Amino acid sequence: MTGRLVGVKTLSTYVRNLLESDDLLADIWVQGEVSSVYQHRSGHVYFSLQDGDTQLKCVLFRTNAVRQRSLPGQGELVVAHGNVSIYERDGAVQLYVDSVQPAGQGLTALELERLRQRLDAEGLFDDDRKRPLPLAPRYIGVVTSPDGAVWHDIQQVLRRRYPLTHLLLAPAQVQGDRAPSSLVAALDALQMDGRAEVVIVARGGGSAEDLMAFNDESVVRAIFASRVPVISGIGHETDWTLADLVADRRAPTPSVAAELSTPSVAELSLRIEESRLQLWRLATATVADHASELRHLRRSLQRVSPGQVVAARRQALSQLDVRARRGQERSVDVARRKVALQTNLLRSLNPRRVLARGYAAVSIATTGQPVTRGSQAPPGEVLHLQLADGALLSRVESTAATSYLPAEAYR
Repeated sequence: MTGRLVGVKTLSTYVRNLLESDDLLADIWVQGEVSSVYQHRSGHVYFSLQDGDTQLKCVLFRTNAVRQRSLPGQGELVVAHGNVSIYERDGAVQLYVDSVQPAGQGLTALELERLRQRLDAEGLFDDDRKRPLPLAPRYIGVVTSPDGAVWHDIQQVLRRRYPLTHLLLAPAQVQGDRAPSSLVAALDALQMDGRAEVVIVARGGGSAEDLMAFNDESVVRAIFASRVPVISGIGHETDWTLADLVADRRAPTPSVAAELSTPSVAELSLRIEESRLQLWRLATATVADHASELRHLRRSLQRVSPGQVVAARRQALSQLDVRARRGQERSVDVARRKVALQTNLLRSLNPRRVLARGYAAVSIATTGQPVTRGSQAPPGEVLHLQLADGALLSRVESTAATSYLPAEAYR
């Protein structure tokens, strides 16, 4: 027996180590037709790449799946990137995919998309980290070639649009193998200078190969590390680079990037005039409101001022005096009528008036005792008769029980 006896786990581990130590298998693109696609509820995507009768199992974990522009579909011809290893539980060799794209693209485009996904996973392109641009920067840094038309265009735009700003040119190569390091050095120089409040990274139009320097990872990370906002103005409106994705603002052209970096003097003048009119209207309305409030306060003060209070009290006292006088007059009038009634009553009861009607007040002459009945004056008694105009003394001759004496008794 010439072979060695090993356990299944030992063999699987050995094979896995062999696969993962191979440089080719650790970073490889594989093309094939998608089959047996299954997306687990966890977000992992399981599928196979098929080439004729040969199949390669693949797994795209959720953390990578969410960054794909589209997930692999049944029957699609795709190119998948990842590393080859063994799934020890099943003993199956499979491709652990981190990027999957439609077939037909060149390797450069495939690698660029994979770089985009990797940097996106690190958060370099997150909208939440993008900073607002300063309103009116005094210094603007410009990273571009000093010999191209872009630098001239940016100067022209800012000279017309906002001549109050100062441009700080950080010259850089914008094309070729040395362009990435040159761009990074220019960005670092502006950071060290410290005056720029915003930076424009610009280049004119060109082919995809001409713009590749702005897809370099070092350039993207240098823009990401900038302490001030960065505006990208690279190529034409249809051109997109990773520098555009990481920049705080993306402009379709270098000239538009210059316009985005500052306000317009004409627009500022119009805005100032609008603000002046708005302030005037606000001031007018405020003065009117305060004048109305002042009138209200003046009326309120007049109501509580000592002069107004005294006048009001005087008016109230005058009204009370009038009512008192009227009440007094009514009381006096009532009293006068009562006195008149009493007077008339007293007059009607005055004995003299009774005597004047022919009556006499009779009393015993010696004692003054009134005589009201005949039995009180026996014959021979001297009576005092009080008349209206004097008095008489009379002696009683006789008395009678009737209320009057016959006429012959007076003869």
